[in-house]
Amino acid sequence: MSAPAGRIRHENELEKYAPPGHHGTVNVRLIEKDFCGTFEMALGILEPGGTAERHDHDIEHQVIYVLEGLCDVELGDQPAVECGPGTIIEIPPKVMHFVVSKGETPLKVLVLYSPPLPPRDDTPVD
Repeated sequence: MSAPAGRIRHENELEKYAPPGHHGTVNVRLIEKDFCGTFEMALGILEPGGTAERHDHDIEHQVIYVLEGLCDVELGDQPAVECGPGTIIEIPPKVMHFVVSKGETPLKVLVLYSPPLPPRDDTPVD
């Protein structure tokens, strides 16, 4: 039996969605759990003022890498920290977190979850 050949895709070919509890946000799931089952990766774009409301994840570790723009991030009970390009945000399971995009340009982030998130009520975006 041969190994899978892999695949090459462009983000414009993938479905866009808005996660629950996020406002002014459009995500594209770049890597789904069917690829390897141990993680998923999304590209997130938050318009200025867009938010990921305060929430946590039961068992998932989340890593956010800021590609473009600025945001304030609150982790647990810590005060908000301004994060810009090159910032890595590590969020363990059960840690409450909140993100707000600030400035005049959209916030663009790469987000990884391990294990992948369970099914949820994402809203499709055109």
